[in-house]
Amino acid sequence: DKLDHTSLSSSSSSSSSSPHQQKVHFHKFMLDVHRQMHLAQTVHGIRGSDAVLHHVLTHILQKGRILCFDEFQVTDVADALLLRRLFTGLVERGAVVVATSNRSPRELYKGGLQRELFVPFVDWLEETLVVVGMWDS
Repeated sequence: DKLDHTSLSSSSSSSSSSPHQQKVHFHKFMLDVHRQMHLAQTVHGIRGSDAVLHHVLTHILQKGRILCFDEFQVTDVADALLLRRLFTGLVERGAVVVATSNRSPRELYKGGLQRELFVPFVDWLEETLVVVGMWDS
């Protein structure tokens, strides 16, 4: 049996001094992201995608700058279209991302709707983060 379990980690992990760490299943994390986007608009009256994203990023990072995701996978078109902006914002604000996945980045969201719009995120993942296959380590 082929096991393609991949670990993604920010190359800046050694420079992080924050003791705060979040460990969360990736699907649960994305549900919270969408909930925070909804609250930003309906409760806080925030308008505009940049302002809403800023609110969400602030909320995430208040919980901790080290983000440990289990089961990193993408099956939802809304998630696929949001991830590049979300992850870019997290890393630019000093977050460290560690994730496990049963798929390599190139295999994420394979066959998904509008996948061509998701591929730049895959490129960003491979260029920005360190990707380590279990069998490579």
